[in-house]
Amino acid sequence: MPADMRQLINCLSEMKKIYLNNPTEAVRGSSFIYKLHEYCVMQLYSAIDNAKDKVQMIRLKDMAQPSGKPHYPRTLIEPNKYQLLQEVTLFGSHKNKDEDIALIHYANGPQIAIGIRSQMSSVGKNIENYYEGIIGECISLHDRFPMATLGYVYLLPKNPIKPGLAEEIDLVRAETLFKKIIGRLDWHSPNDKYEHFAFLKVDFKQDPPAIIPSDPALSIETFFDRLIATHNDRNLYNQL
Repeated sequence: MPADMRQLINCLSEMKKIYLNNPTEAVRGSSFIYKLHEYCVMQLYSAIDNAKDKVQMIRLKDMAQPSGKPHYPRTLIEPNKYQLLQEVTLFGSHKNKDEDIALIHYANGPQIAIGIRSQMSSVGKNIENYYEGIIGECISLHDRFPMATLGYVYLLPKNPIKPGLAEEIDLVRAETLFKKIIGRLDWHSPNDKYEHFAFLKVDFKQDPPAIIPSDPALSIETFFDRLIATHNDRNLYNQL
């Protein structure tokens, strides 16, 4: 089913409050972006629709996150189900990656993985470095897990809302960049593209925040359904 856009607006409203309360802490800490993580993990779970009985939801509070070591569940794994987790460590081909959201089978590894990032300021100065970094993550995970379905959610504001900051954010250019790294439809294809991408363009100056439509290929409304559809196409005998 399509993503719940009303819930997304509520999520963005909460994120706006957190950010305006303390912009520096919101970016350096986790309270701001974890709101979007929570929304995305529940939307992926909802998109599974008729196969929820096959999935064990493991909340972030049940994940051990020792510094410098792999993150892992502190609760018992149900081996007859997939595990849907947040902040779990995946072993990439070049380095470990604490993946924001992952649907994992205990014996067969990651089936779906989602990275999430936001930039609320200094976009023009930093986006190319972040862009290069997320491509590297994609290559590393696909090298090790070629059949995994990888997705990414990227949030950018129309304009910065940090007090005293003025910046022109080129959302058109960002959208062009993101469209060039999507569409890995076959697991035999090159590893430098994500299967699916959601570009979340937000006007935070409106109250509540308004979502600016993206290219359909980058729409968050269909993002989670597209992830499930690609997974099912690659796993004809183990569909969700």
